[in-house]
Amino acid sequence: MRSVRRMIPFAAAAMLGTLGLLPLAPSAAASTWTTYPADCTETVIDNSSKSLTCTDRPANQTWRLVVLCYGAWVDLEGHGNIVTGNGTSTVVCPYSSRAYLGWFVYD
Repeated sequence: MRSVRRMIPFAAAAMLGTLGLLPLAPSAAASTWTTYPADCTETVIDNSSKSLTCTDRPANQTWRLVVLCYGAWVDLEGHGNIVTGNGTSTVVCPYSSRAYLGWFVYD
């Protein structure tokens, strides 16, 4: 049987995170929610997809964009393509869910 997680609305999650009851950072080795390196720019493509373009990454650094995808029955992380050095990582959320919070992940 498949487990289904119920999503906590972002406002409640932010409040719980502020109170120290819910981690503010994602589970992967990453920065905090929606905090990107200074050389990176997030682009909202549409409701279900985002991209992150970085222009001053070290040539051998691998990274990607990860976003929280949410919808009526979905609460999961969407993982973008892995980029080495400069480039763009794009996430398209599945199941018609919406791309919400994003974070930068070093791979």
